[in-house]
Amino acid sequence: MATTTEDLLKQALEQNAQLIQQVQQLTEQVAYLTRQRYGSRSERIDPNQTSLLGDDSVFTNPEQTGQQSEEVTDDEPLMPRKPKATRRQLLAKNLPVRTTIVPKTDEHCDQGHDLRTMGTHFVREVVHRIPGRLFVEKIYEQTYKCMTCELEDEGSHVYHGAAPKALIAHSIATPSLVASILHQKYILGTPLYRQLKDWQRAGVLLSETTVANWVIKCAELVKPVYDLMRTHLMSQGFLQGDETPYQVLQEPGKSAQSKSYIWVARSITRCDTPIVVYAYANTRSGKFAQSLYSGFPGVLQCDGYAGYNLLGDTGKNVNGPDKNCTVLPNAYGCHLNSRIIRSFISV
Repeated sequence: MATTTEDLLKQALEQNAQLIQQVQQLTEQVAYLTRQRYGSRSERIDPNQTSLLGDDSVFTNPEQTGQQSEEVTDDEPLMPRKPKATRRQLLAKNLPVRTTIVPKTDEHCDQGHDLRTMGTHFVREVVHRIPGRLFVEKIYEQTYKCMTCELEDEGSHVYHGAAPKALIAHSIATPSLVASILHQKYILGTPLYRQLKDWQRAGVLLSETTVANWVIKCAELVKPVYDLMRTHLMSQGFLQGDETPYQVLQEPGKSAQSKSYIWVARSITRCDTPIVVYAYANTRSGKFAQSLYSGFPGVLQCDGYAGYNLLGDTGKNVNGPDKNCTVLPNAYGCHLNSRIIRSFISV
């Protein structure tokens, strides 16, 4: 069957359409993978974190159940095994203990005689967890009236109890509820938006804006405590300080990719009342270091960042990121070989 020019042209157009469709699909795949690999994210993974799927991953190494036989050669020295933790080492001493005694369903022997208790037989020790429970508290003020006064002057004499002031006005927030949110965010590193689903499953519908406002307002409530801690900290003779980048989303006047900073000032661990103070700044300028350490007359150990050089009028600055630092304040000497470890969690 002879093939005409029109047939050849039709076949070429069909092949061209198929190729265009294939190119579009591949282009979309490349764009998707590029976004996944290089796109901007609100959450970053520490590049120094070991991969779970690498060669030394816990998923690539076989689990040792204790039943496998191990090959031991004469060339390999036997390493002492770490002793298995005992039950007392696994459980904290301050955990509450509840004892359960299971009685015999039929308190008769095989011959039908009555049985007398003689003691208990230990079976096992287990740990239970009761998830956090929520409940709604409706607060009323008891009202009263004085019948005697009403009879005397025929007026109304009404009294009522004084309910405690709310944590946040016109809000369902309570200290225990906000404390749980702050614990998850700053101790466990769980962002606010991730907590919303858990609260929804527990029966409370919260928005991210509402929870964020709670955090801000409660931070304002405890600011006097923060100021008192900072005042006490600045009265110390020796402090350690550092700063680390911190990403903030939707910050006015700055892009999400720009860097902000968390500054930390802390007393030494041997201090009678150790204090660690964190301060946020959208800049790494040395002027912020001046404001943070304002009124501090002692010695500050920090890294070699030039911004700390502005503290010349505020206190003595000792720079030493990776070397021994010998500090001689007043009439005594102090030899240091330490560095502030940056242990911040971006949440």
